[in-house]
Amino acid sequence: MKDEGYIMKAKVLNSGELMDRIIRALDEKTPLSVISVGSTESCVMAQYKVLSEKRFMRHREAVATNSEDRRGFTFPNVRLRDQMVTAVKRADIVGYNIALRHTYAGDMVKEVFHAYGIQPRFVFDALIRRIIPLNQKVKFKRMLRNRTIVLIGSNANEVKEALELRWSKRFPFEIAACINMRSYDEMKEVKRRLGRIEFDLALLTAGVNAVILASYIATKYGKVAFDLGQGMNTLITKQVVETGFVRRVGLKKLMNM
Repeated sequence: MKDEGYIMKAKVLNSGELMDRIIRALDEKTPLSVISVGSTESCVMAQYKVLSEKRFMRHREAVATNSEDRRGFTFPNVRLRDQMVTAVKRADIVGYNIALRHTYAGDMVKEVFHAYGIQPRFVFDALIRRIIPLNQKVKFKRMLRNRTIVLIGSNANEVKEALELRWSKRFPFEIAACINMRSYDEMKEVKRRLGRIEFDLALLTAGVNAVILASYIATKYGKVAFDLGQGMNTLITKQVVETGFVRRVGLKKLMNM
């Protein structure tokens, strides 16, 4: 498959190894950014570099994004593209669709990374973010224990409520702030708010914005930032949302990754 060896030079981390690196960075107080590049993110990065305007505007991700409000931006968007490319290059650990690398969800990532000369040192399958609060529950709790945490995303308040209800009586942690973010246009304000908060760990679920913010948090503040994505919903519901991607891989297999 074209460009497959390019990304696969990186060390692939399973869910336990990923959590180990996050916990180590927190314990040692060293910066770490964990991001994920999926179909939407790779399509954003492909604009005018991998795909012509005619091609990316017809891509399913662009069509879906421009026909709904929930993603918080529209195509074309060169400014967003450039910020994402910079953020991915700076990221310490990058998730992408490894188990689905032979589908369109993985192919575009490989092409984009090759086009921009992006070679991560560490990668993981982005789908494990959905199950990591469940299959790595012990390590997930260790990640939270005695930390000051900021939550960023459209469901930040719900995640705060779920975490405090489930675990705050068992071990100490503090939710310093919940920053609700739905649109790329809010980026400047979110960064401004981050500058006023003392925290150890940022957990994010903000689509393309999370990629930019995670690298920014690690670089600017020397903190740990984890783009948890759909894993934030798992924290709320204690269940994995079984999308088409999850069904293709298989939930049982995913839980063992």
